[in-house]
Amino acid sequence: MRTDRANVVRRTGVGYRILSESQIKAVHQASLQILDRTGVFIQSKAVRDLLADAGCKVNGDKVHIPPHLVEWAIDVAPSQFLLYDRNGQNPLNIGGHNTYFGLGPTLLNMLDPETGKRRRFTKGDTQKAVRLVDGLPNVDWAMAYGTISDHKPEHSDRHEFEAMVENTSKPLVIWSYTTEGLKDIVDMASMVAGSQDKLIERPFIVSYSEPISPLMHDKTAGDKLLLAADYGIPIIHTPVSQGGASSPVTLAGTLAMANAENLSGLVISQLRKQGVPFVVGGVISIMDMANAQLSYGAPELDLLMAAYMDIAHYYELPTWGTGGCTDSKLVDQQAAIEATLSVLFSALSGANLVHDVGYMESGSTGSLEMIAMVDEIIGQVKRIVRGITVDEDHLAIDVIDEVGPGGNYLTTKHTMKYFKDEVWYPTLMDRQNIDRWKKTGEKTMGDRIKDKVQYILSTHEPAPLPEDVLASLASVTGKLE
Repeated sequence: MRTDRANVVRRTGVGYRILSESQIKAVHQASLQILDRTGVFIQSKAVRDLLADAGCKVNGDKVHIPPHLVEWAIDVAPSQFLLYDRNGQNPLNIGGHNTYFGLGPTLLNMLDPETGKRRRFTKGDTQKAVRLVDGLPNVDWAMAYGTISDHKPEHSDRHEFEAMVENTSKPLVIWSYTTEGLKDIVDMASMVAGSQDKLIERPFIVSYSEPISPLMHDKTAGDKLLLAADYGIPIIHTPVSQGGASSPVTLAGTLAMANAENLSGLVISQLRKQGVPFVVGGVISIMDMANAQLSYGAPELDLLMAAYMDIAHYYELPTWGTGGCTDSKLVDQQAAIEATLSVLFSALSGANLVHDVGYMESGSTGSLEMIAMVDEIIGQVKRIVRGITVDEDHLAIDVIDEVGPGGNYLTTKHTMKYFKDEVWYPTLMDRQNIDRWKKTGEKTMGDRIKDKVQYILSTHEPAPLPEDVLASLASVTGKLE
């Protein structure tokens, strides 16, 4: 959409798109009409005042945002940003078609790793899930995975952050329930980074919040959006739209409305602090009319997410995708099919931060085994979208000539040079012949997943935080009880 984005990283591997440019422009124009004509409900007076000062029409809680303001916000928002680990190293480039996978935030239940029984989610579950992610090679960042039930609800966000930051060095997406919670989490993250200035200079956290579909920003979400912008930390403020329930049943209508919700948050963020990184996307799916559930395994979710990535790439904005999730209640064949499709479509469409890895039961329940299985799926998909390198050395004409007809390539230097990079090797999927498989215990995929989870949890130790930092973090959570 813009011509001033020379540093945006372009796709070099395999990809695809759902919408043509004319369809993207049609959705964009529909979203502008929605914001201008229908408007959005804003419960935060501070947000309403900010929009009114920018020339928006305000009637009570309802705000109408003119098209020129939306276009301005799209133009001034960054097309990419760097998200670091907690040591200020190994940045992920959030922009273009770069894709990174992570957990989600709000599961209420967990399949107990010992008994397999469904129970309420606890702080210990966040600790184990994040430690597992720290030991998995293909899950790139972490979120709390669930809403912990063993602390007061108004305090659980700080406990979730403590559990995350102590169990992984990977980047974190944070969920806060109040502005006070967001302030405490930024303070805690600053303790880890060394100071607030160092945190903002090399952020390892992204602040997550949501509007409420259809077309509402409640007071807490609006105030957190302003506060995150004031800090200057990257922001995700994206909807969870259900086609046929909280958005139109037609996929195009859901896209237009979800995009309007994203764009309204974008305008607010840029008015508050021009240039603060803002990520667009969401959980955009359908309500299954047979059981009134938001479906995480529906093909429409994959279509809608991929189509929305087309729109976001047209805007040249960082993106928030959904993948690695299922409506199944077990880590079974359905879970594998649905998770694989959503991971594949997210990667092919170039979603940047793809969340909800390991989500089950329509976003209600989690499982460590599900996370481990999806990590394997992600590894395979990452190899697919990386594509094929075609250059003189990879074409291997000289090697082919050297080996000649009837030879073999097993012992050539060319094979030794490239086999680890060219070929993806599974850690869970079995490629043995049947005799060797029988000799090694005839283990099923489920058996191997259980073994991998238990091995990582029993042997992997995340890099520890300094004792003084641990004490500072504990002082924050300790004062809440």
